Amino acid sequence: MAMEQRIARRFARLRFGFGFVLLVGLLTSAAVLFAQYPSRSQVSKDGTAVLLEDYANLPVSNPTHGGLASPAIDYKGQLGRVTALRSEPANAPLAGSRFFVDDQSSTIYILDKAAKKFTPYLNFAEIFPKFASDVGNTAGLVSFAFGPAYAKNGKFYTVHTEKPDMEGSATPTNARLATLDLKGNSTTPAVNPPAGPSHLESVLVEWTDTNIRNSTFEGTAREILRTGYDRNHPMADLVFNPMAKPGDADYGNLYISIGDGAAGETPGPSHTLPQRLDTLVGKILRITPDINLRPKDTLSANGRYRIPSAGSDPNPFVSVTGARGEIYAYGLRNPHRLQWDVETKTLIADDIGVHYWEEVDIVTKGGNYGYAEREGNEQFFVNDAGKTGSLMNPAVPFPEKDALQVEGISEPVAPLYPVAVYSHREGDSIGNGFVYRGKLMPQLRGKYIFNDMTTGRIFYADFAEMIAAHGKRGQQAQIHELQIMYKDPAAAASQPAKRRMFDIVAETYARKGGMPPPDHVLPGNGTATTRSQDPAHPEAKMDPEGVTYGGGRADIRMGLGGDGELYVLSKSDGMIRKLTAVVTPPPTSRHGAASKETASR
Repeated sequence: MAMEQRIARRFARLRFGFGFVLLVGLLTSAAVLFAQYPSRSQVSKDGTAVLLEDYANLPVSNPTHGGLASPAIDYKGQLGRVTALRSEPANAPLAGSRFFVDDQSSTIYILDKAAKKFTPYLNFAEIFPKFASDVGNTAGLVSFAFGPAYAKNGKFYTVHTEKPDMEGSATPTNARLATLDLKGNSTTPAVNPPAGPSHLESVLVEWTDTNIRNSTFEGTAREILRTGYDRNHPMADLVFNPMAKPGDADYGNLYISIGDGAAGETPGPSHTLPQRLDTLVGKILRITPDINLRPKDTLSANGRYRIPSAGSDPNPFVSVTGARGEIYAYGLRNPHRLQWDVETKTLIADDIGVHYWEEVDIVTKGGNYGYAEREGNEQFFVNDAGKTGSLMNPAVPFPEKDALQVEGISEPVAPLYPVAVYSHREGDSIGNGFVYRGKLMPQLRGKYIFNDMTTGRIFYADFAEMIAAHGKRGQQAQIHELQIMYKDPAAAASQPAKRRMFDIVAETYARKGGMPPPDHVLPGNGTATTRSQDPAHPEAKMDPEGVTYGGGRADIRMGLGGDGELYVLSKSDGMIRKLTAVVTPPPTSRHGAASKETASR
């Protein structure tokens, strides 16, 4: 408040003639001054409420570590680790009747939309002897994407995790899937970072299903790329440009987000890896899996893909000495989800932060997103427990001119700032989101709807505001929280009630037999929900209204149907739910408790 008063007094001294120029300067200065860690919640609640309905119940599963999972389910952990829901391209013959669903533990399922029945399609633990999904929150079956010509050629792509120091061969097997043809397939050498250990490997595989009209995989698999990393933040998401048509320069190019392997938050030589152009970690890549599509482009070192280099839209660093030509954008920590908005032709990345900030970025070719020297709107100091500039003692002033020196680039590079950002006063791990273009919630069209994974809070921001904020420090779009109206199918009440997503997941987890650790209502830990083990800070973790969470992770993400409608996926209770309408919430008492009045559509 004192800072606001000082600025107001300075405004009062403006003189006619030069006042406008000075005012613009002061407003710009104010935006930068306020780009610091907040003392209270910054997410607003404007009363917008959405109806959430149960959609499908995932089969209960176990994480695996070499070979098949134990048939006895461990009810102390997450019960169905659903991380992605995808629609086949609209011209595929069964696109209207089914979804493909990723269970991180090991399985891609086909979900029949009418019967809500899950059919196993590919079980990675049966195929890859060194497949591992029990080595952290991010390991296992990570993501998948359908190729642009899937309806004609059956090609799709997956990312999974392997542990190379496990005994035995890494060569895939079809002993349990006779319809998988592995002739001519072989593993590729891992591309490891130039500093730090590589305990795990991410594997990108191209699959060709010769019959996409049934629920059985019949076809071939081809490994395209294998990348090493330390302990977390693997190769993550895969997307193709949905606007690109055959003959376009970007047609058939696969965009790949790769985390930094936790390098950026590690003091020492590996800290700079996200800023280095000679390594793939902490980047977004662009490659062409079909080596016959544009034969003049550079062939990769392993011979499995090409790098856009010779046409009208080459990758940005193909001519930089020592740089990896695959790099499209860099300076990221864990950009675990990518998505295109077709209407604005925009590529979006959700980047998980360290201890203080979570961000949404608009991805531009050649862009440097600052990490591990920047996080959110602040400087990042790895040698002081990962603190940002405003939290240092004393606080470190932000540089007057922000630029980073990148090896291989002669001039300093100005980093690009997020278009939406929230602090760890709101949550602690950004999930993912989509610009809503569906029909069920017309009031939210043009809004970017996304979530915090740990707490389960669901947010939105105006996407036009996000685009306007692109690259501008301290001027991000305002984030609002959506209120959730949910009808519990196990409850006697006939109408939806106002609920927290975290509590919905916790109650379902308990009903399915979940057994969390002591003092937890859900498995896992999250700094936003779990009581600290530090005796000096034993307080329970609360939401912005002062209501405790109870510990653990809801672990939710968003899914997008082919019709543009949104689904909420929760790993801890293994559920898929759907956002079906904007509704009027019941009145709220002065203590924040919802009344028993019903909500109307």
